[in-house]
Amino acid sequence: MIFLFSSLNWVTPQMLGVPFPDENTLVTGDPFMPAITAIIEMDAKRAPQDKLACVSKCSQHIFEALSTSNNEPANADDFLTSLVYVVLKANPPRLHSNMQYMIRFGLPHSLMAGESGYYFTNLSCAVAFIEKLDGSALNLSPEEFEGYMRGQRAPAALTKRHQVANDTQKLLEELQGRQQKLHQGVDALTMELHKWVQVVHSQLDEATSQFDKVQKEITAQAEASQVMSSLAQDGSQEKVKEQQLVLLPNDNCQAPKQTAC
Repeated sequence: MIFLFSSLNWVTPQMLGVPFPDENTLVTGDPFMPAITAIIEMDAKRAPQDKLACVSKCSQHIFEALSTSNNEPANADDFLTSLVYVVLKANPPRLHSNMQYMIRFGLPHSLMAGESGYYFTNLSCAVAFIEKLDGSALNLSPEEFEGYMRGQRAPAALTKRHQVANDTQKLLEELQGRQQKLHQGVDALTMELHKWVQVVHSQLDEATSQFDKVQKEITAQAEASQVMSSLAQDGSQEKVKEQQLVLLPNDNCQAPKQTAC
């Protein structure tokens, strides 16, 4: 899908029938640039609801761009063709995978009802339209369409505003590259943090084991000291008894008889 989108980067708003500001309208750059940025940011989000929020943000920016390009309120057809243009210009990384992720893990009522559901449905229609895009959808003959696809043709002279849009496309590609490097850095940091946590747990386990060992040694020494003290006390009592026995008179010895005067 990435190759398909990149091979269609030559498609202009005029070919899709997207209302685009003319030269007399004071608009700097591509008015759809905020929408393009929002859909690219979807890949950086983790939770399904955050990815869906990027789709809603992109769609809201499209309606804002249409309000500057057309004096009349935007209709559903203008919104869908503008969304196709935004997706082609943004070439969002892993768009199909992100959409499948939202379908599988997102809240069903968010995808099938309400404002966010409407935006997601239109995004699905835009992707389906791009996958089947041919010359007739762009008011081109088969030969012209093939020439564009092969790079043998280029759209007619672009206005300054369109040229600025092409320049910003390069900036978007740089943004995508930075985003990928950021993801790699976050993954590497997460791995390092996980390793550090494992080391800390290992050190804590070792310290706990050493503490238990020292505590057991202290307890054993205290018990041995108590036993020695008890034995010493018992020995002292035995010596006292022996001394008392020595001091007692012998039963066989008689006191000297007194002589009569």
